[in-house]
Amino acid sequence: MVNRMQDMSRPVGMLLISVMALSVLGCIAAIPVAVIYYKDKQKYVATAELPAPAEKVYAAAVSLAEEKELKIVKQDAEKRLIEVTDGKQIASLSAKPLGADKTEIAVVADIPESKERKEEQKELAMRVIDKVCERLGITYTITTKSEKGD
Repeated sequence: MVNRMQDMSRPVGMLLISVMALSVLGCIAAIPVAVIYYKDKQKYVATAELPAPAEKVYAAAVSLAEEKELKIVKQDAEKRLIEVTDGKQIASLSAKPLGADKTEIAVVADIPESKERKEEQKELAMRVIDKVCERLGITYTITTKSEKGD
């Protein structure tokens, strides 16, 4: 009888350990990515570390650029770099692998000369990050840094 109870306690113990491990992993997966967003004298920048392979992040950015009818000015698949324009604004995105499933993404948008375009341009770096994260199913929060170089 005692041996039978010991035999049953091992699978139950393993089940409990598995449930606890999945609970911890679920909590980690629910933590949103922090997007760091700031402006310096010449550009707006949004950066983040995404829990996805660099190839997948880059492919999502290229696909979104093609869908949004933007002109791709520069594209380097090897370096995972894309630069796009809508004829008035320019933005570049780079996806640098930090590991098999971790990528540093950086989006840089120029500050326009025209005052009426400044607000739209300001949001370009964040709009690009937003669309890429949305495509990849990644939630994020924005951390704004104070302006650099001012």
